[in-house]
Amino acid sequence: MKKRHLFWIIPCGIILLAFLVALIGHIASPVPSKKYVAKYKERKTITEKEFEEDLEYLKYYFTYSYCGYAELVEAGFDIDALIADIKKDCDKNKHGSTYDASDVRANIAKRVLQHHCIDDNHFAVCGESKLPNSLYFTDIYVKPLETGDEKKYIVVKNERDPFPEKVLKRMNKYVPADIQPGQFYTGPESMLYEWFDGKEKIYRVGTLSRQNVKNIQIMIDGKRVTAPVVSNNSLERAGKMQGMRETKDTLYISLVDFMFGQSSKVINEEEFDILCKNARIKSRGKKQIIIDLRSNPGGYSYRAAMLYSYLFYNQQDEIPHNLIEYICQITDDGEYISMCPTYGKKFLYWKIKDFPNKIKALKFHKKAKQAKTYFERYNEKTEKRFNRQFFKASIKELFIPYSKPIKLYMPDPKLSELPAPDFSGDIYVLTDKYSASCSEYSIATLRNLAANSKVTIHHIGENTRGAVFFIDVNSFIMPNSGAWISLPTGRVYSDAFDHPTFHGEGYGWFPEYWVTHYNLLNTLCNLIDDPELETALQGLEKWQLQ
Repeated sequence: MKKRHLFWIIPCGIILLAFLVALIGHIASPVPSKKYVAKYKERKTITEKEFEEDLEYLKYYFTYSYCGYAELVEAGFDIDALIADIKKDCDKNKHGSTYDASDVRANIAKRVLQHHCIDDNHFAVCGESKLPNSLYFTDIYVKPLETGDEKKYIVVKNERDPFPEKVLKRMNKYVPADIQPGQFYTGPESMLYEWFDGKEKIYRVGTLSRQNVKNIQIMIDGKRVTAPVVSNNSLERAGKMQGMRETKDTLYISLVDFMFGQSSKVINEEEFDILCKNARIKSRGKKQIIIDLRSNPGGYSYRAAMLYSYLFYNQQDEIPHNLIEYICQITDDGEYISMCPTYGKKFLYWKIKDFPNKIKALKFHKKAKQAKTYFERYNEKTEKRFNRQFFKASIKELFIPYSKPIKLYMPDPKLSELPAPDFSGDIYVLTDKYSASCSEYSIATLRNLAANSKVTIHHIGENTRGAVFFIDVNSFIMPNSGAWISLPTGRVYSDAFDHPTFHGEGYGWFPEYWVTHYNLLNTLCNLIDDPELETALQGLEKWQLQ
């Protein structure tokens, strides 16, 4: 046998063995298999048999593709009851022996959201998801009044926000509450949210809710009074500034996201690297930095760690990459991840399918080596380490579905502690209810960086979305109705969020001071002693810088 033949025989033997192992695992595994639906042709009606097939797929996706399924069951979720309710709803509008596909999709979305009892904000069905927990605030402001042993809250004003004209046109007819300054608020303290008005801390009466609320009942002088409420709107990401403004003492940085892609305003690493270097230079000598993460959905945690390292260690011309790795890992070190059976099977399937390409690349596709950025090398190094761990866990998932969470170890940054930062001063982080994922990790990262230093972190705005623990979202489609569901296939567990101001999945971080887009600039100008700030950030209170 010629030696060159071994180049084909050995890899083919390995591939054959891998397929044999996969076949044995498939037969022995208690997890059933369904053909993955990759394509769907839009249809107006479906038959009874097709409807039943879609419900079987829905049950399969929930049971074997969703990393939070075990927790759903513990919380009282019953997949069979969900399927029965969907069938009952669809049978009401059944036409002979066919179902309207749009009606099936609507009923699946309605029932799944009703039954879905885990606050997982990466979850969506047919394009719908649970609304974030938003602060619906009244126009009633109160402040504490000490009267002996009893604390009372006196109404200081009943005043509407100065909404932009385009917002007023979309709002309902305004009927102010019959509440006057000098009256006493006698409701629960849980409905009081810290506000900053001028030079003193007051409270605004409101409530957190997932529902669209127009009015709430509040207690004034022991009586119920109806008060109108309104929620903050999202920033238009297409119009939000990404970049910097500065005064002599303050640097303002606005970030649309931490991603690469056409939806991002920074679409490649080189541009982001320039932004970080400019931020490092401009932050030198500043007394405070404002980081605007409003309506920032997240992205790569490494990018966030990179930017913050450039701000904290701004006297250095070059930031060591092992320092960025360490900063990234003190907040997001891989932690533990729950792997669902579908994730494990898909991982093995693609690795086996890609094996021949890797063999070909060894001999026949030698390409000129291109210079890789550190971010690319870091991702490759991390991916190789994770792949080894994922492979072992995937094999285990074939035989023991939903086994114990596995620990994913990140590459060793070869640092044991953070050096003292160059920057000293105040950092103000701005968020709203659409700040999610990596934006929420940013707050934890900044708190870790500021620990045992002369840096103080202030969180201003609204509670974040609370979308941090569920990851690796995949969309799964029903083959006939076209209904689809986005399910996180992994979950992380991080102690970086063991902080009193983090209120869990679905609620996120609570700010030090609650503000809306409308009074944000006023709040910052009162908190920060910088006479140039109002001019530099003109337009911030109207959602966008001008």
